[in-house]
Amino acid sequence: MSGSAKRVKQWKPQRTDDFECTLCLKLLFEPVTTPCGHSFCRSCVLQTMDHGNKCPMCRMVLFISPRTYPISVTLNNIIQKNFPEEYAERKLEHENLTYGGTDTLPLFVMDVVLPCQKLSLNIFEPRYRLMVRRIMEGNHRMGMVIIDSTTGAIADFACEVEILECEPLPDGRFYLEVEGRRRFRILRSWDQDGYRVAEVEWVQDLLPSEGTREREDLQKMASEASEHAQTWIRNAREAVRIGRRARRLDFLQADAVPGAQDPEKFSFWLVNLLNLKPSERLNLLRMRDTRERISCGLNILRRTEEQGCLVQ
Repeated sequence: MSGSAKRVKQWKPQRTDDFECTLCLKLLFEPVTTPCGHSFCRSCVLQTMDHGNKCPMCRMVLFISPRTYPISVTLNNIIQKNFPEEYAERKLEHENLTYGGTDTLPLFVMDVVLPCQKLSLNIFEPRYRLMVRRIMEGNHRMGMVIIDSTTGAIADFACEVEILECEPLPDGRFYLEVEGRRRFRILRSWDQDGYRVAEVEWVQDLLPSEGTREREDLQKMASEASEHAQTWIRNAREAVRIGRRARRLDFLQADAVPGAQDPEKFSFWLVNLLNLKPSERLNLLRMRDTRERISCGLNILRRTEEQGCLVQ
């Protein structure tokens, strides 16, 4: 009896198809068993359901949500216990897809976004649904980039955005609220599961050192430009009150103006007041001179005032 018990204890399952995901052909990770009896990696079946709600094996209609559907605890425990090294590799592979790092970013190819800019996004393409799920498991950040009309390829400069709000919709889409954070230059990019991923280099303006006369002059310039911009905002609000045509009111928040102590951030707040063409916004991203960016913003503000069009 004891010998039989010993033989049972020593038995280990062999690495067979029973422990392999038929979608990615790898060891199951966070296995989910469907009502029709087929097991897949949670992330794999979630990805297939971006395209339809049928089992990839038998085509049975699945009325499940892989995001909340429970993992098969027994199967998961067997895999972790008997294939620890391969499971560790699968876990690391999964973590590398969640974008918790700072120098590799998934890219949403759509438009030019500037630091401080806020916008709403409706994510409906299957490839970007997958990307958003991975982002939300990581640092909630992605890059937004445009196709450069002069080259036909993705632009060399873009902006990181942080997802402030992510609302999954019943049909699988996502409603996002995002805000522009840091600029970056794309060093290289590649396709991953249908969307673009890039290795990036963070970019900042070349600012004068703290305490120097040049830095004080730049801060003074930012302070004066801030006063001008807030006057412009008040006039724009008055134009709205009396019924003159106006839009982009979401940016007209005088109480949210960055201080002159951060002239680079202020310069982007300033140009966000303006309705600029994508090529103009891309040039502002590439610019490394804060003074030049503030001057550019002020010149456009003055032109809109002269033309009697206060809000672009």
